[in-house]
Amino acid sequence: MATEKQIAANRRNAASSTGPRTASGKARSRMNALRHGLAAALGNQGAMSEAGLDLEALSERVSRIEAERVKLTFEIETQLWEGDGKGVDHLVRRLDVLERYAKRSASALRKK
Repeated sequence: MATEKQIAANRRNAASSTGPRTASGKARSRMNALRHGLAAALGNQGAMSEAGLDLEALSERVSRIEAERVKLTFEIETQLWEGDGKGVDHLVRRLDVLERYAKRSASALRKK
């Protein structure tokens, strides 16, 4: 449990953490979570299933995830084959982020 002193410090810090206030700051922060574009809205023009899911959008999203996964895997294999292991760490981290996104998407889908 937090002490009174810690609670007071947290409240002081929270008072100055109000997020962006200017239009340019808000526009910039809006893009913070966009890393690969796979979470972008796909539109609601698709066929809906009995569970209320947009099946076309879901299919499109899964295919985009798989295409990005294949591309990253190919880039990793190519760099390892060529003996250039310097950029592999960055690509593996990107692949890990993509895997976490796919898991979160699947989890959210199961909750619906």
